Amino acid sequence: MSRSLFGELLIEEKEAERAEGPFASVVLETTLDKELDYAIPPKLRGIARPGQRVRVPLGKGNKPAFGWIVDIHPTSEYPRIKPLSGIEDERVLVTPALMELARWISRYYFCPLGTVLETVIPSAVKKKIGLGYLQMVRTAASTKAIQKLLEKTRARKQRAVLGRLLQLAIGEGIEIHKLAEEAGTTPATVRKLAKAGVISISSEAEWREFEKPEGTSQKLEKELVLNEDQQRVFDELLPRMTNGEFSVNLLFGVTGSGKTEIYLRCLSEILPKGKTAIVMVPEIALTPQTVQRFTARFSDVAVLHSGLSQTQRHRFWQQIFSGNARIVIGARSAVFAPLPNLGLIVVDEEHESTYKQETAPRYHGRDVAIKRAQLEACPVLLGSATPSLEMWHNTNAVLRTAAKYDLPLVSGGAQHRAGASHFHLLTLPHRVRGLALPTPELIDMKVESKMRKGVNLISARLAHLLRYTVETGKQAILLLNRRGYSNFVYCVSCQEPIHCKYCDTTMTYHRSTPVEQAGYVGGRIEKGIHTGQLHCHYCLAVSPLPAQCPTCGKKLTLFGLGTQRVEEEIRRLMPELKYARVDSDAMRSGSDYESILRQFSVGEIQVLLGTQMIAKGLDYPNVTLVGVVSADTALALPDFRSAERTFQLITQVAGRAGRGDSPGRVLVQTFLPNDPTIQLAIRQDYPAFAERELANRKQVELPPFARMVRIVIRDEDQEKLHKLSEELAVTLQGAMQKLKDKTIRLRGPMPCPISRIAGFYRNQIVLQSPRAEMLQDLLKAVRSETSIWRPESVAVDVDPISLL
Repeated sequence: MSRSLFGELLIEEKEAERAEGPFASVVLETTLDKELDYAIPPKLRGIARPGQRVRVPLGKGNKPAFGWIVDIHPTSEYPRIKPLSGIEDERVLVTPALMELARWISRYYFCPLGTVLETVIPSAVKKKIGLGYLQMVRTAASTKAIQKLLEKTRARKQRAVLGRLLQLAIGEGIEIHKLAEEAGTTPATVRKLAKAGVISISSEAEWREFEKPEGTSQKLEKELVLNEDQQRVFDELLPRMTNGEFSVNLLFGVTGSGKTEIYLRCLSEILPKGKTAIVMVPEIALTPQTVQRFTARFSDVAVLHSGLSQTQRHRFWQQIFSGNARIVIGARSAVFAPLPNLGLIVVDEEHESTYKQETAPRYHGRDVAIKRAQLEACPVLLGSATPSLEMWHNTNAVLRTAAKYDLPLVSGGAQHRAGASHFHLLTLPHRVRGLALPTPELIDMKVESKMRKGVNLISARLAHLLRYTVETGKQAILLLNRRGYSNFVYCVSCQEPIHCKYCDTTMTYHRSTPVEQAGYVGGRIEKGIHTGQLHCHYCLAVSPLPAQCPTCGKKLTLFGLGTQRVEEEIRRLMPELKYARVDSDAMRSGSDYESILRQFSVGEIQVLLGTQMIAKGLDYPNVTLVGVVSADTALALPDFRSAERTFQLITQVAGRAGRGDSPGRVLVQTFLPNDPTIQLAIRQDYPAFAERELANRKQVELPPFARMVRIVIRDEDQEKLHKLSEELAVTLQGAMQKLKDKTIRLRGPMPCPISRIAGFYRNQIVLQSPRAEMLQDLLKAVRSETSIWRPESVAVDVDPISLL
């Protein structure tokens, strides 16, 4: 008996003979973290190439499985190897550049290469959904050889086929049925010539014309005239657009400063030189607006994001793959667009947490964009009015740590450490056309509650400004970053909130009937009347609202606030107001969101009320008032990024006001009016906030002054969870001792702040080090350990954006 690549007993020797090369290294579309060698059978030699999706026999029973060829080599160290079963798709779906990027993601984010490739290539592409394919015939021999064969063969139908092929230009193909019809024969006759090696038959996508995304402008607009600040930034960027070298450019501009126009002008510079570009936006909801801006200036734009249908996604991907699109716009996954000759990557709102993927591979879209730009020797442009503290630190600190991106591998093969020359800070300190930032106003809700009876979510001042804004023909935006009606249901008698039975969190009440029918009076739920449902925002469990407390049978009380409850108060205060609620409960699809924004743009809707979906990217000149209903919603969360997220959200939504000729006003309601984060946010003073927050993080060695890996272990059995957690901690500590690096700190195992989700108990181990490479060495050392590689129970998150 011999052993397989899995370390299992292989089939009897008589069932497997020693294979001959060449051999293909294949990674499977499973969680197996290994490359397997398969022999390339004679019929596939010359056809099999790296980047293709293939079928292979797997395991003792030769179970059919799918995988990707990642390399082809003449020899193999294994004595007996199974052959490839077949090639699933003859297209090289993973280009060499994307394969190199995928290998980096696999190493850096601690994930099997096969799982990474599953993310790189959309499922619609792998399954060939919604795209017709043609069998194209081309000559496989020289014209002289075919002419000679034509003279010798006596088969009339074969002569007709060869004669028709000789009429084609070199490299030109013809569909097999069309060729057979024109030659007066059948496709079977054509295939006989293919078996003889005279012609080749390949499956190719059927194309009609370039498919433009929805919302595309019919008439191209002219470039705008840049103001002094914009021209200065563009002049600084221009050499980096043309020198074919890697650079990271952080464009820090206040809201409304014209960052998008800089993106457009940069594209105008690189496209005539045959270059292509990727433009990333943080959310699908922002994609239609961005598409409109870019298609108004350029004609060959494609869109990639998960909101597209499978057919649309495949068609756009194929257009990009075929070179028919030069600009790709999309959310996180757009970073994997198979564009050739990449000249620029733009990451708009680079600070947004939605660029981070929550499932394996847990990559950050912004960081992958930086790595791809480095591999393809092109600049990356990061735009934000509230940059992430990591990027701000990189562009401002004297010593910039870039080990994360393996920056010794710079263009031209030169080997030197990355330094300040790679990171550049560009600033747009003023709004376009000399417009002023909105006037800030702070409302202390503690004082408000003393002056008014009952529960009032909208202060008297905000209600007055809302009425005035609407009466003068202007529009307003109200932000509350919490959906639902009440964030927990509580029994005053026994002091027990209603928890999710699957998670260590309280349930959120979502109203499902109009308030006048709901039985909700004075903050209490009337006994026996069910008015809605309880939702868990973590495991998505839903349960009926109890008529009374399950513990003591007394009445329940609603505490906290959500967008539904604010909606109720708006309807009570201003029954004639034309408003729309924008959150993930009200917006069932991207088309719902687009429809609401269209109505808002033409004035059919006077007020938008919503969560963070309306806090960024919106540019409506008629909006003069922004109200933040509860500015301190996220400040109390047990996460080191809470202050940063709060500042970003307030600043971003405040920037929606005053973008037209009329001045804007932002009113912020809070129970913490003296909190430095809120004070700095209403003044939109990001440099001061960054200086303060970075000083705090430096004291306790948190990112960006340390690199972090979070390992979450989960199990339905608490005893098994503790055992697995301790085993993993011992494995990590042993590897740390072998590395002899005392800079790595291990915290835990300890319960996660949310200790149970969806019925699984959760522990975490947090690794910290000043140097990213030390954490990478540690993960590499334990990668083969079964105690850490259990995808169903262990999740490794490199550079986590949340510790909840």
